[in-house]
Amino acid sequence: MTLFQPGGTYSFSCNAMQNAGGSSETFYMKLQYTDAAGETKYDPIAEATTMKGEWVQLANSDYTIPSDASNAYLYVETADGTFDFMIDNAVGAGEATQIDGPGEKKLIYGDINYDGMINIPDLCLIKSALTEGLTDSAAKAAADCNRDGKIDSEDAMLIFQYMQGKIEEFPKPDNVWDTYQETASPEMQKFYSDSIYSMGNTARLRQKVEQAESGQKTTIAYIGGSITEGNGLDTCYAKRSYNYFAQTFGTGNNVSYVNAGLSGTSSVVGLMRAQNDILSKEADVIFIEFSVNDHPEEIYKKSFESLIKQCLSQPNDPAVIVLITRAKGGYSMQEQMVKSAKNFDVPIISMDTALTKAFESGTLKKEDYYSDEYHPHAAGNALISDCISYYYRQALKTENMSTEYTIPETSAYGSEYATGTIIPTNELTNFNAGSFKTSNHPRFPYAFEFQKGSANQPMTFTTTGKGIFIVYKSNQNSSLGILDVTVNGQKSSINGNRQYAWGGPESDCAYFQNTSGELNVSLKMQNAGTDFSIWGIGVVK
Repeated sequence: MTLFQPGGTYSFSCNAMQNAGGSSETFYMKLQYTDAAGETKYDPIAEATTMKGEWVQLANSDYTIPSDASNAYLYVETADGTFDFMIDNAVGAGEATQIDGPGEKKLIYGDINYDGMINIPDLCLIKSALTEGLTDSAAKAAADCNRDGKIDSEDAMLIFQYMQGKIEEFPKPDNVWDTYQETASPEMQKFYSDSIYSMGNTARLRQKVEQAESGQKTTIAYIGGSITEGNGLDTCYAKRSYNYFAQTFGTGNNVSYVNAGLSGTSSVVGLMRAQNDILSKEADVIFIEFSVNDHPEEIYKKSFESLIKQCLSQPNDPAVIVLITRAKGGYSMQEQMVKSAKNFDVPIISMDTALTKAFESGTLKKEDYYSDEYHPHAAGNALISDCISYYYRQALKTENMSTEYTIPETSAYGSEYATGTIIPTNELTNFNAGSFKTSNHPRFPYAFEFQKGSANQPMTFTTTGKGIFIVYKSNQNSSLGILDVTVNGQKSSINGNRQYAWGGPESDCAYFQNTSGELNVSLKMQNAGTDFSIWGIGVVK
């Protein structure tokens, strides 16, 4: 630090923009420095929030560098997430110097063209919007003058009345959640707040809440591993948070509960199960939880992202919420899952973030949450449910209202498996079980067991699609064999003996092509003297 001295006061500014995060994100400019005691400190300089694709200025014209600072440098970070963003026009100058920003769009209701005034051009734009609509998301937000989630003649009348001087401000919606008073201690309120990794787009959730409040049938569904399954107990977070939704927003018995958690499963298995286990039941609000069961390999990244897209793409427009947990030792796939969830701008509730901060601050001890390395006990499940309930209350506030949601065409890792699902055997043409026989499995109705010691005849069939997934029993240090999968002459192998397995289901992509076509499939064991269980044949349409 030469031009800028400790104890001096200066003006700092830079511009930031993101396209990879949520619909809006908060940026911070901070000073990292070493203090007189040799400790690293992080001092906030400026913060600003902007919409996706819009530049925003972070500026402070009166910032004093700490007098004991050394090894100092400026940096920019986001409030949440690890997505890519851009910075430009970083400037440092003398005290009180005013540095021009990028001219970012500032939301003023009624100012549809964002010129800083509410006047005739805005009235013309909203009259046009009533018949032709608006394509720009920022213009849509500004045109919804009464913030009721729609653009109609009432908004046009409000702009007209404002221009005539009949009203000085637009009416704010009567929203009970805006004045809701939390009753938890300040420490626990911070814990709940820390769990909201990303508010995400709230439009679909608000629609489902309104649907439940109007008495319509509404289904809350959960898919994940053993943390979600919860041994089928009413004390698990899924049942607790369902109860909160039903009691708070439901009218009698109109809210239904689906728990599709399955112990030891990853998002690859979840993707193959989702259609049969939750989507066929027309789930309206869907929680996805696999963060301690997934791993860094590409198959998990793409399957998790494909699962989000598959759920979002249903005809009834469900709200999707990603729940991230962590092991006692800290293991979690939060970083990679956040990238996919942020891409789709869905809400992210992170017990990983909240617990980590609570353990570091002393608000909670690990025994306040865990029953073992991975699973929460009853009180721990209550903490997850409380965080979900807190998220609902925050998402329903006017300030967090999203008016609409469109599934983005972008991806973080790839969502090409989004149409994948386990196919009933009778939907496979030219099917021949070979040396496999049907078996009864309580969670997989289309299961087969290899007849060890048989003539080892292959299972064969034909289907149409892009890819083939095999859901199968897996275990580590086991005698389970290797299945050769040949599709259109291309062979791959699936080993039932694998790391990170506990005798439960796993799934692998055996074949994938970019375009849909006829798939001629053969499944054959490498060794007729080994065991293998096929619990489902998945096809990516």
